[in-house]
Amino acid sequence: MKQILKIIGICAATLVVAVIVLGLVFFAGLQKAGSGPSLGAGLEPVQDGMSTVYLLDAGNGQLVLVDAGNDVKGTAIQAALANRHATADNVAAILITHAHPDHDATIPLFPKAAIYALKREVPLADGSESFQGPVLRLFGAHNTHPFHVSRPLEDGEKFTIGNLDVTAFAVPGHTPGSAAYLVSGVLFMGDSAQITSKQQLIGPNGLFSNDTSEGAASLKHLDQELQPRAAEIKFLSTAHTGNIAGLEPLNQFASATR
Repeated sequence: MKQILKIIGICAATLVVAVIVLGLVFFAGLQKAGSGPSLGAGLEPVQDGMSTVYLLDAGNGQLVLVDAGNDVKGTAIQAALANRHATADNVAAILITHAHPDHDATIPLFPKAAIYALKREVPLADGSESFQGPVLRLFGAHNTHPFHVSRPLEDGEKFTIGNLDVTAFAVPGHTPGSAAYLVSGVLFMGDSAQITSKQQLIGPNGLFSNDTSEGAASLKHLDQELQPRAAEIKFLSTAHTGNIAGLEPLNQFASATR
């Protein structure tokens, strides 16, 4: 029995090392998390390890999170709130780009927050549907932080939180219900896109995505949807590779993949 357990342990360790090596390969050449231009007043990136949570000021003491991080204790988010003399009760809403566990861990810490996500993402959020990305199938097929989406959204739906006007866009591929949110001139893209160290926008990471071809097609469609609002978009923001200025990087990606 001890020998069998030893073999299982070696196999598990080998698998972990292999995934780490693959991850380093897939993340090579990408802009570092938290890098890029400042988004301006009232739009604060909060680093939670490799994940970036965005803290938005909605006025009258209300705050909005874009995603909810990887650390279940919410250490970085709690510190950012404390710097604003705010608490969890000030968080009025959380905009979930997708229901992977490095984006939804702190949701239970904000019981007063309305949780927004696209309708198609709801089964992944509550754990009733399994993940399909290659790595996630290996290490846990279902959401380890299941949560209830109190505000399911349609593609293109517009809504207001405090003084923030928000538009949600469907960008399936990384997950079936991945969303991008346009708020105050910033397009928050989650993991639907990545930014390279050469300041180019590329599609989602294949190690963790359901379908990278669908992800690329979604970005092309998003570019078409956003053309009438191009002048409004000042920054593209991702969850792991920082920010980049303007809509042009998305235009260039769409043109290159036609």
